[in-house]
Parts: sequence; structure tokens; C-alpha cells
Amino acid sequence: MLFVLAFFIMEILVTYMIKDFIPLGDAYGMLMLLGGIVVITLYLFRVLEKEWLTVIFIGFFVRVIVLFIDLYVPSISIFSSGTDTEYFHEVSLLIAQGMYPLEDGATNYVPFLSAIYYMIGDQRPFVQFLNVAFWVFAAVYLLKAMIHLKSDKKLIFISLLIFTAMPNSIFMSSILLRESIIVFLITVSLYYFIRWFTDGGFFHFLLATVLALASMLFHSGMIGFVAAYILAFLFLGSKTANKSNQALLYLLFFAVLGVVMFQNAELFLGKFFTPEGTAITEIEISSDGGSVYLSSLSGLTGISALLVAPLKMFYFMFSPLPLDWRGMGDIVSFFFDSSVYLFLVGATIFGLVKSDMPIRNKIFILLFLIVTVFVYSYGTQAAGTAMRHRNKIIPLLLITFTMSNTKQLFTLAEVRWKQKKGERIA
Repeated sequence: MLFVLAFFIMEILVTYMIKDFIPLGDAYGMLMLLGGIVVITLYLFRVLEKEWLTVIFIGFFVRVIVLFIDLYVPSISIFSSGTDTEYFHEVSLLIAQGMYPLEDGATNYVPFLSAIYYMIGDQRPFVQFLNVAFWVFAAVYLLKAMIHLKSDKKLIFISLLIFTAMPNSIFMSSILLRESIIVFLITVSLYYFIRWFTDGGFFHFLLATVLALASMLFHSGMIGFVAAYILAFLFLGSKTANKSNQALLYLLFFAVLGVVMFQNAELFLGKFFTPEGTAITEIEISSDGGSVYLSSLSGLTGISALLVAPLKMFYFMFSPLPLDWRGMGDIVSFFFDSSVYLFLVGATIFGLVKSDMPIRNKIFILLFLIVTVFVYSYGTQAAGTAMRHRNKIIPLLLITFTMSNTKQLFTLAEVRWKQKKGERIA
């Protein structure tokens, strides 16, 4: 991965050095994009075994096609591409050209894009392709995490297939939105967290937390992962740290982490502040938008809002639910998106019930899921927004699914579909 990133950086630096001397048009941008496609292809063939290569490479190929459709076939509308993507492109380009103040850009994704546009000019195809590349890296690290957990190969295949083929995932990682880089950062973070979970080591915990913190730069809702990592240390890792004389090292790290986050609260915790810059002191449920759910709860604050947390979390994970369907779009969204989350959550709970792992590990896995979903559920009131936000936690759901169900899910399937006496096999 580092060599691929180095190649991208080299492309950007070379472009920056020559752009003032040579006019760089669409043809040059296409060459940058084709170079990226070749390098990613070589990377996949180098790092993946054949049994996993096909799934991830097909996912990569499909995303490249969607990217071209999004940019060059305006008659075909790509889900979630439109207002937000064009805002990110146009405002970032204006900032790069010095025609718009940086501080007025919405989210930290704008400065990220602006820096690249400043270096290479208006080369949107290459910039958008970086999202596809981030998805590829996320897929590879998701695979590495599940292999490290010694998960059942069938479960790994199912998880990779979901990560690759979910329509919403394809769209989110092919257009100019921040979701892809968030998924990349949190997937690599989860990989190092699993390394710490299974092997120990302060360095693994450090990398996991720093990468989760980096994902918070692009969306404050990712704070759920940082909170879960700290809980993991308290529940599962404190004894290990004491035995290895690393308690002081962890304590120092948590102190530095706290100082960094609260000294830069608006940078990392922007969603938890009002437009005036003051902290939000109570939870409030509001409702607006065409695909809004739980509108009857609008206006609840404080304890009342907390009491309906399970309902909010349920709707966040599985909307648009049948009772709220407004048309064919909602029906398609439910069967191709919500139903996948229903399967993952249901199969994870089933696996935890059947698993013989220590009870504290089961509790922690559930706690991890609850914390991350809780944070997002209170910042989401509409089904469309929920579909975008829950895509950010899909790596966590896939990992917990494989952890919980290795040996359980398919043992049940073998018993359920076991050939009966005298039964003919088709």
C-alpha cells in the first residue's frame, strides 16, 4: 500500500512542478488516472492470493466503471451523486485558486481536496479515483483482519462479497464524497486494533487509536471507535498492560489523547458544537427531510431523548423500514441495503449466543457495536442519511460477524440441510 501511495504522491508532485510551464488538459488527467489504475491492478495481483483476488478486483473494476459513468454519462444518475459532490468539487477548486476562504468550506474534506487541487489543478477524474483506491486498500485490510482472526473461509468470502457488492458501498466509494477515506482509515484502524486484541503490544493500540482519530477529522461521529478502544483497554487490556509494565505508557498516551482532542475540539468534534462554537449540552431529536423517520419524537431532549435510544438505533441501522416506504426507491433500498444490515446484526447476535468465547469478550463486542451505532443514530433523522452514515461502520459489522459466527453459522446450516434418509439430491 505504501508503494502505491508513494506513486500517487509522485504523480501529484510531478504535476505540481510542470503545471505552470505546460498546459495540462483532460488528456493529461486521463493519463494520471490510467497510471493509477495500472498501479492498483499490479498491487492487487501482488498482495492477494487467487481465491480473494477475483472478488476484490471485480469490485475495483466495477467502481472504476461507476466513476466514468458519474463523470461522463450525465444521463445516468448515480445514487448520492449531485448536490454534495458538486459542492465539494467546486468549493475545493475555488479555495485552491484563492477565490474562496478556506474556513468557509464545509467539513475537513474540503481542505483535503483543496490541497490536491492546488497541486494538480482541475483534474477531477484523478482526485475522484483516489476514493476508489481508498476502497481497495480498505478491502485488503479487511481481508487481512479476518485472516488474522483465523475466520472461516466461507465467512470471509461472504464478508468480502458484501463489502464489494453492496450497491450503496459501490456508489459511496466511486463518487466525490468523504465516505471512502473514512472507511479506509477505520478499516486499517480496526486491523491494528485486532492485532492488539489478539497479540497485545502498545504500538498496535497506538496506531489503531491514531487512525480512528484521523477518521474523526472527516466526521466527528467516528468518536465512537475511539471511545470503544478506550473501553477495550479498560475491559480487556489493563491486566496485560500491568504485566508488561506498560501501564504508565498507556496512561501517558490517554492523557495526550485527551489534551489533543479537547484542545482541538472544533477540529475533531465539530458535530458536537453549535454554529456559534459552543458545546452541545443536551441530546435533542429533530426531524426534517423527505425520508425522515420517527417524526413523532421530534423535539425530545435530555433524558427523554435517551430513553428512546434503542428505537433510534434500530431505525438508523435498518431504515427505510416497510412501514415508512414511500415508493419503489425505498423498497429497493430496503432489500439491497437495510436487509444486509439486518442479516449482519442478526447473525452476529446469533453467533455470540452460540459462541464459547469468554463472556467478557461477548459483552465487549456488543458494547463496541452499541457505542458506535448510538453516536451516529442521534445525528441522523432520515433514511437516506442513515444509509450513508452506516456505510462508514460496515467494516466493524463484517468483522464482528466473522468473529461471532466462525464454526457456528455453517455448522447450523449443515445440520439444517443435512440429507434425510431416502432423499434424492438434485
